[in-house]
Amino acid sequence: MNALLHNQIADMYGPDFLLFYCFVIGITLVVCRELVQDPTKNQPLPLIPAEPDPYEIAYLRSQETGIANVALFDLIVRDYLQVSEQSISQVPNHPDVSQLQPIEREVFDKFSSSSTAQTSVWLATESIQSYSNAYEEKLQNEQLLYASEWQERNIQVGLIGAMIIFSLGSYKLLIALGKGRYNAGLLITIGVLSIIFLLWFVSRRTHLSHRGKMYLQQLQETFTRLQQKAKYDIPSVFDYNLLVALFGVEALAGTSYDSYYKAFFPPTFSRRVTTVESSSSSLCGSFSCGSPSYSSSSRSSSSDTSSSCSTSSGCSSSCNSSSDSGSSCSSSSDSGSSCSSSSCGGGCGGGCGGG
Repeated sequence: MNALLHNQIADMYGPDFLLFYCFVIGITLVVCRELVQDPTKNQPLPLIPAEPDPYEIAYLRSQETGIANVALFDLIVRDYLQVSEQSISQVPNHPDVSQLQPIEREVFDKFSSSSTAQTSVWLATESIQSYSNAYEEKLQNEQLLYASEWQERNIQVGLIGAMIIFSLGSYKLLIALGKGRYNAGLLITIGVLSIIFLLWFVSRRTHLSHRGKMYLQQLQETFTRLQQKAKYDIPSVFDYNLLVALFGVEALAGTSYDSYYKAFFPPTFSRRVTTVESSSSSLCGSFSCGSPSYSSSSRSSSSDTSSSCSTSSGCSSSCNSSSDSGSSCSSSSDSGSSCSSSSCGGGCGGGCGGG
């Protein structure tokens, strides 16, 4: 019992123990980080097929939601569904449904009435659950997804590390309290924050394994040309589906199916543009039409500024010089004549009388 109350750690001075405690915490975090590494880091990537399955890639990127988006878009491209503003519905004279694959038929049957874009994805996700499970199992076998058993092992490692930090901190806290020392706020704070961070780190749920992330990145680099092809050419249905599977609905912005993109991401910039125009108008309006005369070296740039301002703000200025004599405001000023400004009464009319 005496050994527990009096030893190097128990008798360690407060600041010295905090340094030692931080050192132990650092070592624990580093060891835990090494133990939770992805086991697929050193594995070779799968070969990219000439025509990859868009639904498989969609699940790899976005799980069930990705498959739902590809299925919906496939039906829109093939004229089974139509987009009207932010709603999706069946086309009245759609082609024969017998031409659809089972996964597409499941989704199509859900649209007996018009639905919003978000509701459409939810309906499609509900109808493709069994297909999603099949794709998940296939990708798991290829170790492209992060296995649940790896995650369980990571949590076990984190709990062991948290127990080490908690035990050491609690032991010193009890010793301090037994000796009547109650200034242990910093000790408690360090211990609690480090345990929270460690448990957060090991419990992060990752959808893809390292191998899966690298494979998806390789796919996106291989088929990146599809983004430009969709904007400046007419891709096939397969290319369109692969585009959505790899890059999401956002890749349709600016293409012939921009309406489908806007159904999910309606434009919200009109108010900002109005604000910018209003600010620009106020800025031009702040220039005075009857500004005082400047030196001859700066009058030309001042004239340019006033001209650009008057164009946007509606102020009109005129330079009443004779065309026969070829005189102008600048020439009049060079000859010593002054350009008098009149008061702005409705439509700012300042005249330059050449002498």
